[in-house]
Amino acid sequence: MTWEAQEKCVHRLIDKIQKNAEDIFLIETKDIENAEIVVLSYGITSRVALRGIQLAQEAGIKNIGQIRLITVWPFPEKYIRQLASKIKAFVVPEMNYGQVVLEVERCAAGQCKTILVPHGGGTVHKPESIYQAIKEAYK
Repeated sequence: MTWEAQEKCVHRLIDKIQKNAEDIFLIETKDIENAEIVVLSYGITSRVALRGIQLAQEAGIKNIGQIRLITVWPFPEKYIRQLASKIKAFVVPEMNYGQVVLEVERCAAGQCKTILVPHGGGTVHKPESIYQAIKEAYK
């Protein structure tokens, strides 16, 4: 295969995915309907986020929704943009120092706050750090 053929094949596939992104992306949502704060996570962090949300609810913070990205790409751009106009903030815990949060910020386009909860890895987030970010978002 030549580089030209490779380039043509790759671009064809990427174009196909981008044109059909709204039909391809997979997410799982919970309690989004009346949410003021939405915790957006993926991978193992999604499980820890559940406990962070529970801590916030036990402290009296209500109306917290959750989005779990099942696919990270294509990113649910339109969904995030529409949701951003209805909520106060996204809380984005990541086991890195901010990759997906940049996509959330871009799609939210200043309509709401976006709060990163970074974690360098080696272990998972502490649920309390996610709870603290939810508290900050709720202010």
